[in-house]
Amino acid sequence: MTSDNRLDLEFAYTSHDDSCKDLYSPYYYCRRPRGHDGLHAAGFGSSRLRWDHRADHPPRMLS
Repeated sequence: MTSDNRLDLEFAYTSHDDSCKDLYSPYYYCRRPRGHDGLHAAGFGSSRLRWDHRADHPPRMLS
């Protein structure tokens, strides 16, 4: 199973309330489960984004 397929399964079974929500931009939140290992990820297919967490950029909610 590819990493993209695994992420699709994680996204399918992770509710919005249980997702990580590390903010990457005004438009994308991490959709992986809270407390996951590895890169943050959001989106599907060719629109999927992955990013490292930056300690100086804590999670925050849109205003």
